[in-house]
Amino acid sequence: MGTLIGRRREQDNLDEWCRSSKAELVCVYGRRRVGKTYLVENTFRYKLAFSVTGSEDCRTATQLRVFQRALKRFGANTGPSLNDWFDAFDRLRDLLEQPDVRRAEHGRRVVFLDEFPWLAGKRSNFLVAFADFWNSWASKQDDIMVIVCGSATSWIVKNVFENTGSMYNRITRRQYVAPFNLHETERMIQSMDLGWSRSAILHAYLVFGGLPYYLAMLDRRLSLAQNIDELCLDTHAPLRNEMPHLMESTLSKLPLYSEVLLLLSKRKTGMHRTEIAKKASTNGSSLKRVLDDLEKCGYIRKYVNPYERYRPLIYQLIDPFLLFSFTFMSEKAFDRWMDFEGSPAYYAWRGNAFEIAVLGHIPQIKQALGIAGVQTTCFPWTSTTSTPGAQIDLVIERKDGVTDLCEMKCTDGPFVATGEVLDSMRRKRSIFCTESGTSNAIHLALVCAPGIKGTVRPEDIAASVGLDDLFAP
Repeated sequence: MGTLIGRRREQDNLDEWCRSSKAELVCVYGRRRVGKTYLVENTFRYKLAFSVTGSEDCRTATQLRVFQRALKRFGANTGPSLNDWFDAFDRLRDLLEQPDVRRAEHGRRVVFLDEFPWLAGKRSNFLVAFADFWNSWASKQDDIMVIVCGSATSWIVKNVFENTGSMYNRITRRQYVAPFNLHETERMIQSMDLGWSRSAILHAYLVFGGLPYYLAMLDRRLSLAQNIDELCLDTHAPLRNEMPHLMESTLSKLPLYSEVLLLLSKRKTGMHRTEIAKKASTNGSSLKRVLDDLEKCGYIRKYVNPYERYRPLIYQLIDPFLLFSFTFMSEKAFDRWMDFEGSPAYYAWRGNAFEIAVLGHIPQIKQALGIAGVQTTCFPWTSTTSTPGAQIDLVIERKDGVTDLCEMKCTDGPFVATGEVLDSMRRKRSIFCTESGTSNAIHLALVCAPGIKGTVRPEDIAASVGLDDLFAP
């Protein structure tokens, strides 16, 4: 088992809960390919009392066979085939009551049920049997820790966190596992001895996001462009059909999920729900479920423009790999990444992907601006009454009476703040002041990975955020 990169807080939480003096039912959840299983297995290594992984799209009879084989592997007495899930959890209880059962630190009997949603197939009574196991026995054992884990985040939220039946309010701890930020991505790539610069790591992040599973597939013998070809673009590339499989394994085969994501991939600041409904041609109830599910999976986010009338919800795609898939892999206009680089489509994608990456690093931006401890509200902003209009990539409204208007630039070299650029930023500031009616002091900030070339006056650009700032822990 390899070395775990990052995840110190998550490991500390699992270790602390393992020290608890009562039964713990822990749910570890997050996006597919984010490293949930790796986190649990590296935290407890070879000290799990029992572990089983559900099989995707398999019947109950198959899941029961998988469960029985796992029981045998962990030392359970061999017996007849399992009849149902009640029988399976009775057999698990027998295993855990054996005097020589494997224990983790602090004497804990730790049970790990991975891909929990796959175990709980339709009409299988799995959840009923698991709830009976927990309520009637496990919850009364002070040294039991059951960890359930799954990538179908929306299913976890609906059927575990929001369960109104026998599982109501039974989860004692929750651990969300987020994708890596740039700092953690850099640590992983350094551990792989790729020898890449921070600029190359940033561009890898724009394609693969901070997903350890994808990053681990990078080949140190190849350049980033060659890796993208090998992993994503070649006819038999391992990630060539990852996006549709991702949809089916974490959500469902309902085409509306992909349809909504495709719409959002074409609008970098997001879309109102009414806009999505018109373009997706769906009824309100179906769309609400789809948007809720996509948000719970971490693929999109919702926000409001506090200066827009009625403050309608705006939905925005925030998953870098999905953006890359929709804008490039789903419409295979290029055979090689080098053919794509430098094209208008490339620059449009890169600008959008950079803004998504920046939105995932708000704490780092606030730290660079010297406002880490200030309460803020962050959102993109688009004018609604001015002609010509204006769009601000990121507004940071601060409780200390200042608003930072952040312009994002993803360039190959240091950004040159010409007079034309500064005039454009000043015009945006003027339009924002007029339309918002804010009484805050307005500061202009520039977020540009390679930094700024030349000297700019503080009254023009109050602060800048560069590559090293984005890579901060």
